Amino acid sequence: MFSHHPESIYAMSTLKAGASGYIHKTASVDTIKEAVYRVFNGGTYLSEDLNKHVLFDDSRRATSRMFKRLSTREVEVLKLLSTGKKNKEIAEELGINEKTVSTYKARLYRKLNVTNLVDLIHQAKQMELT
Repeated sequence: MFSHHPESIYAMSTLKAGASGYIHKTASVDTIKEAVYRVFNGGTYLSEDLNKHVLFDDSRRATSRMFKRLSTREVEVLKLLSTGKKNKEIAEELGINEKTVSTYKARLYRKLNVTNLVDLIHQAKQMELT
């Protein structure tokens, strides 16, 4: 997949959906050529950073399963919360209503089985989203 969306937010979901690679549109021409060549020949292409996220060890498999339950938008909201942004700032950045951000936040609490923002951020760090 060739996209302008941040790799840290969208790449994992894209790979889980069946893509053979993910590359940001700001990549160099040589990098794009290498990615296309690998995928064309039946391989996969992952950036160094993305490769680190994909190579989960056994101790992180349970956390990986939790990540799979999150929607793309929930991952976006979690990522932005992890950077210290407030609901209003997240709403403006994503072009959604502030109340919608609160709804996503509540879903994240429920899905990740946490009761406060500190624990939510801690889960995000374990899931390697930050």
